[in-house]
Amino acid sequence: MIKTLIFIALLLVIAFGGAWLADRPGVVTVDWLDYRVEVTFLTGVVAFFTSLVVAIAIWITIRTIWLSPKMVGGFFSSRRRDKGYKALSTGMIAVGVGDLALAQKQAAKARKLIGQEPMTLMLEAQTAQLAGNVTKARQSFESMLDHDDTRALGRRGLFIEAQRRGDGEEAMEMARSAMEGGKSANWAGAALFDMQTAAGDWSAALVTLSQNQSAKQITKDEFRRKRAVILTAQAQEVEQSGGSDQDMRPLLLEATKLAPGLTAAAILSSKVLKSLGEQRKAGKIVEAAWKQAPHPDLAIAYADIKSDGTALDRLKYVRSLTGLMPDDLESKLALAKASLEAREWIDARAILEPLAEEHLTPRICMLMAQLEEGQEGDFGRVREWLARAVSAHRDPAWTADGQVSESWKPTSPVTGKLDAFEWKVPVQELANYDRPLIDADNAEATSDEEEVVLLAPSEVSETKDDEAVATVVDDKVEVLAPEGKEVEPEVEADEPVSEDADKEPIVVDASDDEDDGKDSGEAEESSEEKDISDDEDQKEVEFAMPHAPDDPGPKKKEVPNTPEKRFRLF
Repeated sequence: MIKTLIFIALLLVIAFGGAWLADRPGVVTVDWLDYRVEVTFLTGVVAFFTSLVVAIAIWITIRTIWLSPKMVGGFFSSRRRDKGYKALSTGMIAVGVGDLALAQKQAAKARKLIGQEPMTLMLEAQTAQLAGNVTKARQSFESMLDHDDTRALGRRGLFIEAQRRGDGEEAMEMARSAMEGGKSANWAGAALFDMQTAAGDWSAALVTLSQNQSAKQITKDEFRRKRAVILTAQAQEVEQSGGSDQDMRPLLLEATKLAPGLTAAAILSSKVLKSLGEQRKAGKIVEAAWKQAPHPDLAIAYADIKSDGTALDRLKYVRSLTGLMPDDLESKLALAKASLEAREWIDARAILEPLAEEHLTPRICMLMAQLEEGQEGDFGRVREWLARAVSAHRDPAWTADGQVSESWKPTSPVTGKLDAFEWKVPVQELANYDRPLIDADNAEATSDEEEVVLLAPSEVSETKDDEAVATVVDDKVEVLAPEGKEVEPEVEADEPVSEDADKEPIVVDASDDEDDGKDSGEAEESSEEKDISDDEDQKEVEFAMPHAPDDPGPKKKEVPNTPEKRFRLF
């Protein structure tokens, strides 16, 4: 629309100018050699502009003819470049989807059409990686180092290849070179720091950490936490090498200042400061750590700092520490443990019983077992709590990448990552519900009064399908008949079995009550037959189900004139 208006305006100007010139006639005379040309002024103006247009057209024609070879070459070169970039794009897509054949074809085509373009080298390197050709990939990345615009990409590729080969020295060198090459290589700072911490090079890691923080690659909180962990690791090395507490003191004080919730730093600081006579400062460090991350070792360290060694004094200071976080589980468990050590059974039970109902863990079970043994001396209850500890939910532990450690470590044993250990519940394993909690073959049933041993006959090893099975119900042994068969009537356990008696399984009455239907004559006859009968002909009873692991079994009552029977679990 604007162009149309401009064109109309231009026509109006030309028309107005022509009319203006027509109203003001004049003569233009040109004398050249022996010629004299006279025309009106308007005709002269038109002739001038016409000549100018013709001259420009002639110039353009001559220039086009002169430059036509170069223009033709540029056309074909541009077309060739377009085909090369199209092949490059297709090859990148092929690498992404894992089509090795297509990627190799397009990489060769792109190399032929556009030559040493940066993306061509990248496509060749990725194609070689996809094919597993490590040598070719390395050559492609090394070629990138020769060009300024691809040097950073080449270092990155060589770093990855070195990591795949397990060449830590070359990987570290590439990361260091990339880090010195410019600010654009943000990956290099993090990679170099991770390798230094995994190798335990704490001094170099501190330098790299400061550089990363200056380059704003990490936040301020990350910098403080990681520096605190490294300082704690240095203090641990000093302790393991037999260094003095005075050497560890500045490292630990800075670590606890940067990260008050770092449990390992707080515990080691309390130990060092106590040995240097700075109990008050040590107590404050432990209190600050407890507020952020309660841990059982912190309670022990606090009691060691403050108390004079007596159990009641330790309980006093543990109660003071746990008061900072009274609702936390670790506070309750620490207070319960201190109460048990001080023999404050009522206080310990008041803490532990609600915890056992809410969330049972092995630590709670062990404390309950200790409570039952110390307060009541009930070893049956002790065994019950110990058995429950086997299947209870796991307690928190130092965990990193699925690995559980007894103590905190600065790096993961699996990946070497710094500050990987966390105090949390480890990953639960799938329970094998088919496996019995306690092996019944090795279980021993005992009681405070006497031991009841169930003996199985040596000739009875297993129960056949057509045989009866005996089981204990309400202090009696009942015979369970197989399908389609009948069971012989019950026979008293004290009644002898004669040689001519049927060999079917019997039911033994475990109670001491005499059958009212028996008269005195039958009792005497039974006693005489019992003395005469041969023990080898008597059939023992095989029990299908043993008693529970912590159940001593039914108490054996004394029966007058009845010999003791011993049974054993098969």
